Amino acid sequence: MEESFTKIDTGVRADVAHALLRATEAAALKCARGMGRGDADRARETAAAAMLHALEGLGISSRVVLGPRDDPVLAHGVVIGGSQDPQYDLGVYPVEGASLVAKGLPGAISVLVAVDSNAFPVPPAVWYVDKMVAGPAARGALDLDDGLADNLRRIAFARDARVSDLTVAILDRPRHHDLIDEVRDAGARIVLLEEGEIAGALLAATPGTGIDAMVGVGGLQETIMAACAVRCLGGEIQARLWPRNNDERLLVGDDGRRVYGVADLAPAQVDVAVTGVSGGPLLRAAWFGSQGAETESLTLSTRFHTGRRIKTSHYRVGKSG
Repeated sequence: MEESFTKIDTGVRADVAHALLRATEAAALKCARGMGRGDADRARETAAAAMLHALEGLGISSRVVLGPRDDPVLAHGVVIGGSQDPQYDLGVYPVEGASLVAKGLPGAISVLVAVDSNAFPVPPAVWYVDKMVAGPAARGALDLDDGLADNLRRIAFARDARVSDLTVAILDRPRHHDLIDEVRDAGARIVLLEEGEIAGALLAATPGTGIDAMVGVGGLQETIMAACAVRCLGGEIQARLWPRNNDERLLVGDDGRRVYGVADLAPAQVDVAVTGVSGGPLLRAAWFGSQGAETESLTLSTRFHTGRRIKTSHYRVGKSG
């Protein structure tokens, strides 16, 4: 694939979200070449390498702060752009849903989040949070201290609908068996996600996807990244730390009772880029043809109060691209 990058003048407030799009598109294109090939590790590796290369080409002075904990390419603390005093902190997810790519299933995306240096929140370092996400119509309707059925009733009221009209996304995990029963008992419909904590939150916060809410226990770092996108979209998120064991309970202390809202989880100035890898109701899959490739993406920014859906044609992409 022929590549050319535009350097970003980090001395001014450029449209960072649009610049980051280069990196999510590069990761999505490389990763999508492995659709259905049964190798999730290869999908992760190629996506991470492509994202890093694109970020380096952009010249954005940044540091990786959030993302997959086991990524050797874009590991936490990696500095990009050569400066030891980076202007931006990044949340990176070169491919969320590598196993979906390996199986040829929809739902995989590539995500980048940028905030000012040291602007991400620093809650106690536990692995998981219990969270609930909904779209702009339900702002102010969520209350994690209240029962799930009551929350669903308020979301339905905000939509001028019935609970039975709602569709709730839940990660398909053993820890969610009781939660799934609760949603069924309340009368709402369910979409089970094999992977996709960030994607699920985006589906819940974006009008027109067919998903009205996402609930369940997921990763803390993924939740912070998702909250940044949800804030840009005008949606609602509430989360509470979910310690796994006594050590984490001691670490959490009194914060275990705290409910974090979107303003607590997402800084005021956020830039987000998301590109579809394997397709789905949020974004189309990366597509390849004889003359090039196409991707569909979202860019979101609180700096400029913008949300863009972008279809990009990538010309002169060879068969090995």
